[in-house]
Amino acid sequence: MFNKKILLVRTNETFMVNAIKNNLIQAQFKVADSDYSIKQISENVRDANLIVLYTDSDIEEHRDAFIYLKDLCVEDNKVVLIIGEDEAFKFAHKFIPKEDIAFEVYRPLDMADLMTKVITATDDEFEQQRRKCILIIDDDLTFLQMMREILKDTYRVGMANSGTQAVAWLANNHADLILLDYDMPVLDGPKVMEMLKSESFSSSTPIMFLTGKNDRESVTNVISLKPVDYLLKSITKEKLLKTLEDFFDSGKKR
Repeated sequence: MFNKKILLVRTNETFMVNAIKNNLIQAQFKVADSDYSIKQISENVRDANLIVLYTDSDIEEHRDAFIYLKDLCVEDNKVVLIIGEDEAFKFAHKFIPKEDIAFEVYRPLDMADLMTKVITATDDEFEQQRRKCILIIDDDLTFLQMMREILKDTYRVGMANSGTQAVAWLANNHADLILLDYDMPVLDGPKVMEMLKSESFSSSTPIMFLTGKNDRESVTNVISLKPVDYLLKSITKEKLLKTLEDFFDSGKKR
């Protein structure tokens, strides 16, 4: 906890907000606080291990802040803890991916419970256990479901049956890796990859082709697009999981 930083975002410095801040300091966290302005959040969020959002009835006035917080979660891998009530949680869900919300804590506040959740959310093991998200893009719904069953116990899994659906999904969610079918109607895999690379929210997302095509021409066309790998759909479950594990492990070492 000694080097962990909490950013406490609140509207006003109320008695309860100050009590939260004092308890965090007593628990030996570094604490920065901010109102809901993007300027203040951006000035204080650097190196924060957890963003604690203390919400009030005026939460809908902070729409711009929540859009910015979504970007922090998706692009900078930030995690939030929200203090509030059902309406605040529902509002937050419109912007912040649920996998980036560590806890939702109801008022009236149980301070001991809050501190326990903050300690849990900033623990190194908790961070490591946040599962990677893989988006599968394939027009075959049966194959999508089969892949989901293979991956769901290890990864968070998103599914899209077309390039257009994938763009819509990625506009609102973060993927750590995309498994992309090569042979799809309307827009084939290479065209979908080009489209995803042109979008700011998916341009840096690594892509693996998972396909039934293994002829030289198909492989040559795809390699020029620089996917991170090219896997055949006939790959065994064990080999697929090992390939994915090795890919994510290599990223940790870079």
